[in-house]
Amino acid sequence: MAPTLAIPFIVLLVLLSLAILAWVFIPTFQGRAAAERAVGSHRLAIGAVLCVLILNGLLTLPIAPFLHLESGLTTSTFVIAAGATQIPMLLIVWLRLVRPGVMTWADLGLRGRPLDYVVAYGFGAGIFGLIVIQLVGTALTQVGLRPNQLEQFNFVLKEGPASFALLLLSAGIAAPFAEELFFRGFLFGTYRRTKPLWMAYGASSLMFTLLHLEPNRMNPAQMAGLSVGIFILATLLAWVYERTDSLYPGMLAHALNNATGLILFYTIGMR
Repeated sequence: MAPTLAIPFIVLLVLLSLAILAWVFIPTFQGRAAAERAVGSHRLAIGAVLCVLILNGLLTLPIAPFLHLESGLTTSTFVIAAGATQIPMLLIVWLRLVRPGVMTWADLGLRGRPLDYVVAYGFGAGIFGLIVIQLVGTALTQVGLRPNQLEQFNFVLKEGPASFALLLLSAGIAAPFAEELFFRGFLFGTYRRTKPLWMAYGASSLMFTLLHLEPNRMNPAQMAGLSVGIFILATLLAWVYERTDSLYPGMLAHALNNATGLILFYTIGMR
């Protein structure tokens, strides 16, 4: 892009980003009625996802060059980038719903359930999800697609076990907690208050899928193939949340999925 066109484009992008942030966050300081007005709407859901992307971009600005270079990507930069996505998710949930009193943490799904209940649904859904994703991946590979999201973690094979443990904590604990709270508790949970259940499943799962694609590291075929597995997993996790009315089983299933994939990838890669 020519410099004369780049500056106005950047200014417009900044102004648009500020407008989105203001639209999403200002109602939280205007009282419960104002904060509740758009809850369960497509515009708030899309605005919240855009806020995550905007805040992630701002927080990762200092390490941006390393995120796009395979030689510069390390476990540390990856964990920072992941945290720069997870923190905005939690911030948005708190500011937009919890702080103004629209919903409590328990309303969002952070409510206790018997341990055997959580384990049964969590492990059951996690194992079922792993099987389905493996079957989908195998089928897509047969038609020429290679939906392998784990290839982005090749950098950890060059580092030690401590780096892998850090990555496992980030992807296996922090990510499931933040993402289940945002996508299932916030997006799916508010959608089902105002929209048909099928739309709550579809919209929240689509947004979960889109936020997990990385165009800078994947070709269109890989993204298309990967989207199928991610969408199925997201729908399964939403079903678990709807069935149990708690986020904890979904967090366990999500953690099992992420951790199992990483452990297998690391074990095979280190041979």
